[in-house]
Amino acid sequence: MDKKNNSPEKEVAVTELRTDDFADYYEMMRDEQLAKKTGFEPVNDEKKAHMLFESENDTNKTYAIRLINGGKLIGIINIFPEIGDNFEPDYENIELGYFINTSYQQRGYMTYALGEVLNHLKAPVKVVEATVEARNLPSQKVLHSLGFAQVDEYDNNLVFEMKVK
Repeated sequence: MDKKNNSPEKEVAVTELRTDDFADYYEMMRDEQLAKKTGFEPVNDEKKAHMLFESENDTNKTYAIRLINGGKLIGIINIFPEIGDNFEPDYENIELGYFINTSYQQRGYMTYALGEVLNHLKAPVKVVEATVEARNLPSQKVLHSLGFAQVDEYDNNLVFEMKVK
């Protein structure tokens, strides 16, 4: 693909996660390279992957990044409330988690998709936070391009924050 003519908004869409997305989800969850970059353990047990898939929208909102042509699920974006001092969900401060199939990285898809999700956040959300591994430079680049600033660092992780307008 010619990156200069790349037009993510014409190639990917941000939608709801569907039950028929499981095969594509499982492909990503067992990808060792993706797991290493994203900070999770690969899931090679289909039953366990199915349990994770079923729980995607239980405690957070999950968005699917999919190819417009064919509908293949190629990435996931999760938003979920931080846990406040009283151990209750804090809906003003949300956390962001995301990953994309390694075959579709470095094309601007995640930057576009995250931008779409962030542009649709509304009250009571005031702050969005994301934590990435210090060595994950592409993810840091995505966050910087969307207006996030680094606010903390711990255990080889960087914490980024963006205020919602």
